[in-house]
Amino acid sequence: MKIAPLDIASSKDLANAPGLTFATPSAFGAYWGDAFLGISGATAGKARAGQVDGSISAGFGLGTSDTVGVEVAFNIGSIKNFAANGSMDIKLHRTVYSEGSNRIAVAAGWNTFAQYGNEGIAPSSVYGVLTSYSLLQPDSDYNKMPISFTVGAGGGSFRKDNASIGVMAGVGVQVHPQIGLGFGWSGVGINAGVSYVPVPSVPLTIGLTGGDLSNTSVGGTVLVLNLSYGFNFLPK
Repeated sequence: MKIAPLDIASSKDLANAPGLTFATPSAFGAYWGDAFLGISGATAGKARAGQVDGSISAGFGLGTSDTVGVEVAFNIGSIKNFAANGSMDIKLHRTVYSEGSNRIAVAAGWNTFAQYGNEGIAPSSVYGVLTSYSLLQPDSDYNKMPISFTVGAGGGSFRKDNASIGVMAGVGVQVHPQIGLGFGWSGVGINAGVSYVPVPSVPLTIGLTGGDLSNTSVGGTVLVLNLSYGFNFLPK
């Protein structure tokens, strides 16, 4: 889910902006009232005996921007074998700098802190990240061109082979009010992707990501198509 950290443009424009992170978790996240649903499909890569499969994620936020945000997500690991396996993720995040057209946030997360099933769920992965979000053209009425940088480190699925920890980094830029592009190192491989908002007034995002383009992970190179919808259920 794309949670916009800047309020320089209208909240409507920001809420429906494309995503800018494709290789790392973002340090920005959901607060109380925010909820999201995502459905994705991926090619097999080196895994799943050559079979295409997908997953479903749903989550919500707790906390406020004045304290600490808590983002919780539940993931169904396989659409083909629906509900045969699943996991839960949690992320604590906070904006630590907010000045002019720049924001910086930090987050600590734990992916797959709980799970069920035995169909190759990703390993339990603790991580920490820092994300900056700035406007390259803050005075533009067409595209303020947000750019985002993320650096971090983690274990589990963020580390390569037998390493104790993996380092990750990524960059993304909004090249059009409805299109975001980005790439980076996920800790195990190179990722690159594009995010598109078909209708600016609807918070539906379509993402296409090339995962592990360097083909250096156990799962190998995959192509992932994702549909996500985020909203806030609090009264306006």
